[in-house]
Amino acid sequence: MKIAWTPQSLRGLKRILRKRPDFRPLIEKTVRQLAEDPFHPSLHTHKLKGDLSNIWSCSIDYSYRILF
Repeated sequence: MKIAWTPQSLRGLKRILRKRPDFRPLIEKTVRQLAEDPFHPSLHTHKLKGDLSNIWSCSIDYSYRILF
């Protein structure tokens, strides 16, 4: 899977990394895994419901997710 970043997602990423610089390796690992296999069990990938029903989500950790 090819990863494309929107300007909004890049701003969010920079904001998270300013608050939590120790998060960088975890985010890099998650994005790498997402590119290789978006449905790997460790990502807890699932389809969202309601207004976001055409969007999928995977977990970085308990508090943060990547939407695609």
